[in-house]
Amino acid sequence: MQIKGEVLRSVRKEQNMSQEELALELKVTISTVSNWERQDVPDGRYIKPIADALDVSVHKLTRVPPNVSSIDMKPIDTYEKENILLERLMESFEEFVKDKEKNIGSEKQELWDEEWRNG
Repeated sequence: MQIKGEVLRSVRKEQNMSQEELALELKVTISTVSNWERQDVPDGRYIKPIADALDVSVHKLTRVPPNVSSIDMKPIDTYEKENILLERLMESFEEFVKDKEKNIGSEKQELWDEEWRNG
């Protein structure tokens, strides 16, 4: 789960709390709170403390319905990283297969077949 900056700003203002007050409550700098609201997503460990400081539910801050477990959620960037790794793996595998296809009918093919069977 994560908090979007515009949601954090909106909820903070709804609670009539200044950035300075929130920063003091969380023991962070005002610039940290400002960065969270403008661009940076607060670290996951701050979600509950921010919700507590603003006296709202985690669900209100994250916009995740209460019936969705946090275990089911992954930050978007995790999916992107997994997709990039998967794409690289597939590219590497395709190159490997193409290289092996070039050697079909040669001595290298027999060696490859043996390697494949033996793991």
